[in-house]
Amino acid sequence: MKRISLPVFLVSALALAATPLTGCTGNRGGKKEEAATTAGPAAGGGGLVTMDQVDDSLNAKIQGERFRVTYTDKDQMKGAADPLVTIVEFSDFQCPFCSKFTDMLNELIKDPAYANDVRVVFKQYPLPMHKDAAMGSEAALAAGEQGKFWEMHDILFKNQKAMTRADVEKYAEELKLDMAKFKATLDAKTYQAQVNEDMALGKKFGVRGTPSFFINGKWQRGAPRTIDGLKKLVDEEKAAAEQLIKDGSKRSEVYARVMKAAKDERKEPPPENKPKVGEPDPAANYAVPVDGRPAFGPADALVTVIEFSDFQCPFCNRVTPTLKQIKEKFPNDVRVVFRQLPLGFHDRARPAAKASLAAAQQGKFWEMHDLLFANQKALSDADFEGYARQIAGLNFDQWKKDLADPKLEQMIKEDEQTAQKFGSNGTPAFYVNGRHLSGAQPFEAFEKLINEEKAKAEKFLAEKKPAKDKLYDEMIKGFETELKVPPPPPPADFKRREVATKGLAGKGNLKNPKITVVECSDFDCPFCKRGADTVAQIVKEYGDKVAVYFRNYPLPMHKMAEPAHRAGIAAQNQGKFWEMHDLLFADKTKRADEDFKAYAQQLGLDLVKFERDYNDPATAQRVKDDMAECSKMEVRGAPGFLINGRLLSGAQPFDRFKMVFEEELNGGFEATQKKEKEAAAKGGAPAKAPTPTPAPAPGK
Repeated sequence: MKRISLPVFLVSALALAATPLTGCTGNRGGKKEEAATTAGPAAGGGGLVTMDQVDDSLNAKIQGERFRVTYTDKDQMKGAADPLVTIVEFSDFQCPFCSKFTDMLNELIKDPAYANDVRVVFKQYPLPMHKDAAMGSEAALAAGEQGKFWEMHDILFKNQKAMTRADVEKYAEELKLDMAKFKATLDAKTYQAQVNEDMALGKKFGVRGTPSFFINGKWQRGAPRTIDGLKKLVDEEKAAAEQLIKDGSKRSEVYARVMKAAKDERKEPPPENKPKVGEPDPAANYAVPVDGRPAFGPADALVTVIEFSDFQCPFCNRVTPTLKQIKEKFPNDVRVVFRQLPLGFHDRARPAAKASLAAAQQGKFWEMHDLLFANQKALSDADFEGYARQIAGLNFDQWKKDLADPKLEQMIKEDEQTAQKFGSNGTPAFYVNGRHLSGAQPFEAFEKLINEEKAKAEKFLAEKKPAKDKLYDEMIKGFETELKVPPPPPPADFKRREVATKGLAGKGNLKNPKITVVECSDFDCPFCKRGADTVAQIVKEYGDKVAVYFRNYPLPMHKMAEPAHRAGIAAQNQGKFWEMHDLLFADKTKRADEDFKAYAQQLGLDLVKFERDYNDPATAQRVKDDMAECSKMEVRGAPGFLINGRLLSGAQPFDRFKMVFEEELNGGFEATQKKEKEAAAKGGAPAKAPTPTPAPAPGK
């Protein structure tokens, strides 16, 4: 039987805006495989159809970028015996995101609507940060030898923190396996080669995290957050497979034909690896100072790794085994420096940081560091005191005294400012001789950077001949001194538009305002709700200086927004637009005709007139006309605000509106530009306004 090759890419689960990693990450190796098979005994399927058994006649019918994600009967699979859609996942039994995704896959293949059409293939991908994940992989395959792979699979995912050799033997006994055979298989490491093959295969195609999966060879960027999201992806592939059958394929040939047309390698780096605006460039060296912070490793090390970390962050905890591995692999060449970055949403991270720094005053930082990470769910003041008493050689009374010293808070603030200066807003974040590495990365990622920077440091040492214990301090003199971020765009553009207000619902000073705001908004857009709240704040603060008008701009993706806007116009016809406006924004779930009538009754409107106006074609045309006018004014998303004809896009913070308003009250951007030109002509420069916060993207 010939073997299928399986390229898979990284699919990270959550996300942390500003958080370092939303999933587990790692790097692996790969090799080229032979021609594909598409099913096996583990799936209960019939004969296998290989790529060699199908021709190229339908290759042009395969749409989208596909990769040769193949498999053989050595792999474990479940679901349809003759599938239209095959999902191949690379997974880690100790990865929490894999557990959630597995539950989603199980729900999918149990759904009668998908049971006969979807197959799931499981590939092993234990990450080095999960110390017992490899044992879990081998145990699952050893159980599979006795026909109990999926049973062991389910037990392992339910017990992710208990996966030692003793644990998996206990699970094997629960499954009533032949224990002598099971133990012998583990002792002989019978399935280590298969695990290594799976892992190597992933690296060939860029897998760096789990869960990673392909659907009919198509890489999915990001694991779906809901089962409905997964079903949508499957439905798209199912439709494509059904079309392929109409074009001449047999059902049993679908996957083989997809693989026939698929790519066997990936040459370009993943787009997510490219630096984003406002984030550190991984190719640059940043001059992150040591500032006497706690460190392990020699002071004259060739490579200094500076870590920004949070004692309550689970990802920071996961990377500690990797840091120990670095210490063991590079005892003489690497120094690791710890700097504090307690995140605001971790309520005990800051007190924990102080507890560690208080211990550092007596040279016991790393002992406290280890206790805090080992007990992340026990970080009360009483817990800190208990840990301090456990540390041999630590004077408890002195520790208590140091804990109250204001200088510890100052150290933490300095660390936070340094992290911000170099673009690190999440944890863990690392700088390897100034090279940025974000998140709980595997040892291989650190090793690669360390070796690169070690070679550069050796060259610097030979050429510049600094004192070895001053090597890092001398090198960073040539590094980037801060993260260079392009200035944010102005809150509003520098263009005046003729904006009509006749017939629009308005509030504020509608007779002689100094500032006129026309809002293009959508009642079903969450960003527009934020914009509406900001508008209320504007009216409150600027009073009779401002007039605010509303234009209807329901986006096509919000199917029930258009009726809500007709209800708003019908209420406007009776002088109650803003009251209806507030009710419509308050509850997006109420979009039936009866809901609108209930609102009208609540507002004391004439119901007969309201219903007539609501259903009047002229009202629907009014919505269309408003949308056309917003588009004419260059509004491309909701909400959009025209401030004295200047476009401000998105639900931006009140402070950014205020910047535009104050400028308008002082002559507008034209006056600002005139002052800048005059100052430039005199050889000086005008005082700069405070740098505004970057604007969020408008709702879509």
